[in-house]
Amino acid sequence: MKIFLMFLLLGTAPAAAMDLTAAVETAVSRSPAVAEAKARRTQAQAAGREAYRSRWPRLSARAAVLRSDDPLFAFGELMQQRRVAAPDFNPDTLNRPGYRTAMHGSLELGVPLFTGFELTRTSKLAALSEDEAQLLGGAAAQAVRLKTTDAYLRELKTRAFLSELDARIATARSAIDSAERLKKRGLVLGSDHQAALAVLSGLKAWRGRAASEREATLAELGVLLGGLAPETTGTLRVWQPPLEDDAALVAAALASRPDLKAAGLRTRAAGVRRDGARSGLLPSVDAFAAVNNSAGGLNSGAASRLVGVRAGMLFGDPAYSSRRARAEADEAASVAAGAVVEDSARGEVLARAAGLRGLGSALPDLSEALARARDSLEQVRPLYREGRQSVLDVLRAEETVARLEEARLETVYRQRVEWASLRAAQGRFDADAVAVLNGSLEESR
Repeated sequence: MKIFLMFLLLGTAPAAAMDLTAAVETAVSRSPAVAEAKARRTQAQAAGREAYRSRWPRLSARAAVLRSDDPLFAFGELMQQRRVAAPDFNPDTLNRPGYRTAMHGSLELGVPLFTGFELTRTSKLAALSEDEAQLLGGAAAQAVRLKTTDAYLRELKTRAFLSELDARIATARSAIDSAERLKKRGLVLGSDHQAALAVLSGLKAWRGRAASEREATLAELGVLLGGLAPETTGTLRVWQPPLEDDAALVAAALASRPDLKAAGLRTRAAGVRRDGARSGLLPSVDAFAAVNNSAGGLNSGAASRLVGVRAGMLFGDPAYSSRRARAEADEAASVAAGAVVEDSARGEVLARAAGLRGLGSALPDLSEALARARDSLEQVRPLYREGRQSVLDVLRAEETVARLEEARLETVYRQRVEWASLRAAQGRFDADAVAVLNGSLEESR
């Protein structure tokens, strides 16, 4: 029972506080996508070692048991075993030898001398696959960073907005309670009172929806971090993100973006396969040394030794031209796919930069509007107490402040997420970029 209670308490204990940098590092370290990319790279490295070691000598052994009454087989076995005697030349024995059983064994050592550049191409493809897997691993880590950052910042935004709604609901309820007393004395119109109650109910419903969104965000963070969602730290404040001009942003994307580099590697791999298709009729050459024996074992004196060089070559292949055409089309498609990725990168970077500039230009007006709305709320309260404003005016002012605060929080949240997305579109949303975002959050006090 004590053990059960202990585990129950551990399971319900709140997660420790974690800043943005620590949350992102944790998510990346346990990401299955990143682990898959690492395994793909290990696989490519193993393929490269396999191609390299295929050049080494290879030892093979063969064994067979044969039984036949074929005269040529019977006499040939006698010769291989070096047991031919004068009686074996008897015509009756030669023509009707009866069934003979033979055991054959051999050891062969072979070394490839020329494979039509097949091993060279295999090594190149393995190296390209390794580089691509490393790039895809970086892209996977970047995607996890971006997703975790978005969820973390969204939680900060929703938490701050819930705090604002709580304040607005508390002061609105106080005004409603005051109106209830005045209504009983006939000093408040019933229609204004009902409309004010409607606004208060709307604020409560708004808070319920925001609380549900926060629960969903915390659940997402918990999945990304492989456990309970952490207690987030810091608050969203007005921030001026570092932003270069469009030409510099696009140039950085073309130099750093992982999928663009991966597209270039795939084009190079298609070129290697094209060269392989063109050289499909080249000969293959290998050297070998073999020891063969029949029956009595390798030390029986019946062993024979063979050393030589073998070559094989196709004199015509009906599928050769089609194979070349397929490889050349694959290379052309890879080049076109790389151009598509480049165009997509340019468009995404420019769109993100424009959106970020738009958010920055809207924020001063939003901040000014919010400040004026708060001043208006502070002015309407005493006027209401003096009987010069209705309770509905107070509730509408409360609602206006809440709406403008939501818009401001959404803007400062979108600023950071848009900047992170811009960096990701450039292929540069790394640990340093996360540290910049983490530094933009004020510590809660």
